[in-house]
This record gives sequence, structure tokens and C-alpha cells, in this order.
Amino acid sequence: MQGASHGVGRLSTERVELGVESVCRAAACEHPDVAVALAVLGLTAVFVLAAGAVLTRLDDARDALAREAVRTRAERDAFERFRRRVARLEPTERTRPSPTAGGTNVLSVPAGGAAVDDGLVDARRAYRETVMATAHYEEEYDETLATNVAEEFSGPVASALAEEGGTLTPSLRTTLASGARRASEERTDLLSRVETERSSIETAESTLAPAVDAGEDVVDRELSHATYTDLVAAYERLEWHEGRVESLLSDRQTRIHDEEHDRRRWFDYLYRSLSSPYPVLSAGAETLSLIDDGKSALASAACNR
Repeated sequence: MQGASHGVGRLSTERVELGVESVCRAAACEHPDVAVALAVLGLTAVFVLAAGAVLTRLDDARDALAREAVRTRAERDAFERFRRRVARLEPTERTRPSPTAGGTNVLSVPAGGAAVDDGLVDARRAYRETVMATAHYEEEYDETLATNVAEEFSGPVASALAEEGGTLTPSLRTTLASGARRASEERTDLLSRVETERSSIETAESTLAPAVDAGEDVVDRELSHATYTDLVAAYERLEWHEGRVESLLSDRQTRIHDEEHDRRRWFDYLYRSLSSPYPVLSAGAETLSLIDDGKSALASAACNR
């Protein structure tokens, strides 16, 4: 679940410093490590993007979150199904049956082989048919049963479940059921966090979309015939949007710091399929660049009056 690292090409020192200054201005440099990373990313893209490209970052973020929600929901449901199937299995005591004992025993001994516990076999089958049967399992994990159980439960549990000749003891059955419940609950918590992030993306777009529209409206306009009053009004409108975007970036950077303090590399995990783990900061910085272009155009037009 680790995000891939991406190399960054050589950039002019002056351009990087300007980019850092721009991002630090927007986020008050509360966390300069994020600001520097964002500046390098933005400068790699040369900060020349149309409105559609700016907001595409947020669309891509929503798509990534939707995929994560689908996968997490599937895993939550799979662990719950596994828990229910394990709970219905009959546990077996560790004692081996006497070859002359009457009646039926769940331990059978194949020719030339070790004793086979049907309960343990059924538990393994249940895990493969639930947790390992999710549509994304091979792409996301591609692990053996023992490896995945060790990750989700523990090494000893994985060894006991995968052991040839082992048994599904009452203790192992209880451990598997309680571990599956915990794994399911963890996915429920993850879904809640993903939904919170989705709402955050929607909030960001409500600020960035009109700011981008305002910036592009100025950049694409023919300003030579605009009155001085119109130029001033347009400039003040851009400054208003600029303040809102800067506030958004400051709040967002604080949230990133808080989230990654609780769960390291949270955004790297969520947005591992994107070019940046900080889509809101990237889109916001590009929006500020567009606003700066608009303000420069207005100032130039006003000076020529």
C-alpha cells in the first residue's frame, strides 16, 4: 500500500524559490516541507494550466476516493462474511483420535499423510472465498493466504491457520472471529475518513471553481477598451478570490499536518494513483498563479490609461 515515488527533473533555482514563496504566502509557511514539495510539483508543470486542467486535479481526487471507498467497502463486507462462516464451524480439540475409536471424527488421515482437520480446511476455504476473493485482491495485495493473514491478524495466527495437520481449536476459532470483526470495523472507520476527505474536496472546489472562472475571465478578456472603474472592480474581485484561496490552502495544510500526525503517509496512500498526494494544494497554487496573471494584466491595462 505504499505510494510510488516519482523523480523530479532539474529546475531553475530562481523558479523554485518563487514557487516556494508563492505557496508559503498562501499557507503562511506553517509546514514548509509540504510547501516546498508542492512548489517543485507546480513548477514542474510550469504553472500554465487552463481552468479545466486546474479543476481536473479535484476530479481525479474524487475518482481516487471513489475507488478507495469501493475497495474498502468490499473488504469490510468480506471480513464480516468470513467472521460469520468461522463462527459456524465446529472447533476441534488437539487430541488425536484412537484408530479403534468408534463414531465419526473430524480428523481424517489420508494415506501416507498427516491428519486433516475438516474445520481448519473449511476456515482456510472461507478466507479464500471471502477476503481473498474481492475483485481488487490480486491487484492490491497479490499475497498468499499465510502472508495476508499474518498482516491482518498476526504471524502466529497465520501459522496456525496454514499449518498442515493442525486443528481449528476453540481458541483459534475465537481469535479468527474476533480478528475478522476488528478488521471489518477498521474498514468502517476508513470509509468514514474517506467520506470526510471527499467532503473536503467538494468544499475546496466551491472555493476554487469561481476563483478560476474569475481569473480566466480577466486573462481571456480584451482589456484595452475597459474603463478604469471596470479594471479596478475586476482587480478587487480577484483579490477577494485570492484571499479565499489563501485561506483554503492554509486550512488544508494544517489539516494535512494533523492527519499525517495521526496516520503517517495518509495522503500518499489515498492519492497513490495521482501525480501528487496533495491535489487541493496543487490546484490551489495553480489557481493563485492564474489570479496573479489576471492581476498583472489588469495593472498593465490600468497603467496604459
